[in-house]
Amino acid sequence: MGANPHANGGILLHDLRLAVIHQRGLELHYQPQIDLASGRVIGAEALIRWRGADGQFIRPDLFISLAEYSGLIVELGAWVFHTAVRELRAWDAQGLTGVRMAINVSLVQFRDPQFLQRVRAALDETGIAPERIELEITESVAMMEAETVIAILSELKQMGIQIAIDDFGTGFSSLSYLHRLPIDRLKIDRRFVQNIDVNGDNTKIVRAITDLARGLGISIIAEGAETA
Repeated sequence: MGANPHANGGILLHDLRLAVIHQRGLELHYQPQIDLASGRVIGAEALIRWRGADGQFIRPDLFISLAEYSGLIVELGAWVFHTAVRELRAWDAQGLTGVRMAINVSLVQFRDPQFLQRVRAALDETGIAPERIELEITESVAMMEAETVIAILSELKQMGIQIAIDDFGTGFSSLSYLHRLPIDRLKIDRRFVQNIDVNGDNTKIVRAITDLARGLGISIIAEGAETA
């Protein structure tokens, strides 16, 4: 077993464990997904944020990687899923109906024997249709432990949940493997989307991914689009 990459993060891990247990300082922020043709908000991505004891946000890449290494991501992910689905129900009550919710899932969560049960329980509790939930996995996660991931994704699809590949274009997955994944959409990594109007290489990459998605019959989301 390799060395702990967070050997000096004992205090942060302790604080994170308390935050998860007591649901203290944890917040979800929601990034809208907008249909370019109509300008309508069709979905939102749930993004977890954590305020430390001093009230300042702690960088997500720090505490999420720590949560994955320690196994806390299972409980943290369960909290994110339940909170996001309940938020979706609240939006319905406020008249913002039909919006889907995108939620990120890590490989550690896939390994949790209770993962599917947790998902079903949250949907049963809120009455939200599975079709309005989109679970996102990164391209690199999709390539690891392939058979396990494909099996769980297939069960989620049978439930009606949508599947997206996040940060697409950075993991260099083989096309033959991508074809086996039961996915609904690809999310083009923001580094290809940003400056697309001035970077010819980015334009070519985005066009190639778009053509690939069309060929596979799946839709596209462009991450980091901030201008018309």
